[in-house]
Amino acid sequence: MHPSTRRAFRGGALLATAALMALSLNVAHAKSVEKQNFVQLLAHTDSIVIGTVSSKTDGFQQGLPYTEVTVDVAQSVKGDHGATYTFRQFGLIEPKRTGDGRVNLMVTPAGWPTYAKGERVMLFLHQPASQTGFQTTAGLTQGKFSVHGGRVANDLDNDALFDGVRIQAPLSTQLRNLVKQPGGSYEAEAFFALVRQAVEENWIENGVMTDEN
Repeated sequence: MHPSTRRAFRGGALLATAALMALSLNVAHAKSVEKQNFVQLLAHTDSIVIGTVSSKTDGFQQGLPYTEVTVDVAQSVKGDHGATYTFRQFGLIEPKRTGDGRVNLMVTPAGWPTYAKGERVMLFLHQPASQTGFQTTAGLTQGKFSVHGGRVANDLDNDALFDGVRIQAPLSTQLRNLVKQPGGSYEAEAFFALVRQAVEENWIENGVMTDEN
């Protein structure tokens, strides 16, 4: 086989492999696009951080496109994290040249969370993928909560987040009112406190919080 033909074959095989892996990633998260309540989000969450997006960049990892996000961590609600937390999510920020004259168009898929430098967030993160290490939020945009003016909401404006959720634990009046909201933004510190309590007291594991749907 001529060297140029061999290189072209390897390049084509690499792109085909990347496409197949990308497809498998999309399939793996397909069910997460369905609306999830608080119990379902927590059940699919490996770590939770509160902080500010300090940087984002993109590139390729073994032919797969990624966006790398770094968060300056203010609070580690679930998981043991340092001052910063960095993760890679599938998809580029924008189309990118690959270095061989081609352009990779595999940007962040529609319906997946995107990030902006300086954005304050609370992230409910899936466990990193076993083969690639890529990571995204539980429920995709539902697991990314943005903080603005002391209020916090996900991409669905917290719609039905506590629908069907039953909590058998003593709650302050503020938290009782929060979980009764059908949707709309929450007072950020109150929501943070609720999440911390649910995690620290293992509400799901101990049957204190259940999904009645």
